[in-house]
Amino acid sequence: MRLQAYGGTHPGQVRDHNEDALLLDKRNGAYVVADGMGGANAGEVASRMVVEEIARQARTMSKSLREQSEDPDQGRRWALHYLPQVIEQANRLIYAEAQHNRGRRGMGTTVVMLMPVGDEAYICHVGDSRVYLARDGELFQVTEDHSLVTRMLRNGQITAAEAANHPRKNLITRCVGIQPEVEVDSLYVDLQPGDRFLLCSDGLSDMLPFEQLQDLALRLSGQQLVEAAIHEANLAGGKDNITLVVVEVEQQAEEHPARLGMLKRVEFLQDIFLFAQLGDQECVKVNRILYEQNHPARAQVLRKGSRGDEFYIVVSGKVGIFDGQVHLTSIGPGGHFGEFALLEDQPRSADVYAETECTLLVIRRSDYLQLVATEPSVGVKVYQAFLKHLADRVRDLSARVSR
Repeated sequence: MRLQAYGGTHPGQVRDHNEDALLLDKRNGAYVVADGMGGANAGEVASRMVVEEIARQARTMSKSLREQSEDPDQGRRWALHYLPQVIEQANRLIYAEAQHNRGRRGMGTTVVMLMPVGDEAYICHVGDSRVYLARDGELFQVTEDHSLVTRMLRNGQITAAEAANHPRKNLITRCVGIQPEVEVDSLYVDLQPGDRFLLCSDGLSDMLPFEQLQDLALRLSGQQLVEAAIHEANLAGGKDNITLVVVEVEQQAEEHPARLGMLKRVEFLQDIFLFAQLGDQECVKVNRILYEQNHPARAQVLRKGSRGDEFYIVVSGKVGIFDGQVHLTSIGPGGHFGEFALLEDQPRSADVYAETECTLLVIRRSDYLQLVATEPSVGVKVYQAFLKHLADRVRDLSARVSR
């Protein structure tokens, strides 16, 4: 898919210098926004260093991503593991510079990086700089801030209204360069014609209400969008440096294979009992480990007695559950099977066939356990849903036995 990218930055109305940095590497497909912090202009150094390190490795990253794309599933796993290492290396460089230069002690930076390849894109981020996606007439916040207020909101300690004006709103819980090591979140997003990505520092997202930003993102495009958003943030007070990068996927005449896009996947997940309690950004994290399978009518999906570690969600079509020649039930869109494979390796209890041409979303146990390890809050909510599901099944069984 063909992309166009635009960007701009402004010191705002309060700061006398700009500690933000951006990267528009159109040749290698690397797009970055970084928001530095630290005294004596050290934040400017930190944001520049992370951008320079990503720029230095952009060609290698792009080449590796293209090579890995021959096997889409394995390529995604590789990219989600490999790309954060570039930011981890930048973290070590910034930390080392701060240790050797007393005037730069404590400097750090946020970062968001977008790397498109083929018909998909990868996002890595640390801190409270954000990535938004404008698609199908709505604006969606893809990344989740690494901030104290976001943590409190996710844990139910404050409301969304309280979060918007919380006195500790700008206190971040992760930062590049402050510690010897940093944890980097990585996300996977499909690309669709007409998509528009916005990468911004909090100098933009804090100044503009979501509704205003959505209106701009849907109504304007390209450099006009960049300049208008920065202008509006300055009109609103410009309390911080303001940076915006816009990456647009061109509309194309040729047909592309229909896929369940990320926004639809998020909606779909929230209708499944396991994920019903997850917020939007938490579902985006689950999207990292969702893999799509397509089966023709009458194809066997699972064989009774075989061992497997996959949990299946039916997106379209219908599958049949059989015990030998006995048809037990049919499962249509929104249904699921094999959930206990996420907990332990055990033989499949039935045969599963595609009764019609069908599309399935698949989660493998190894990917699920890794997600739970890196995102404990997601794990707690999913396990609570599992326990409720088990309790409901035991209750139903007990009711049938007692009749």
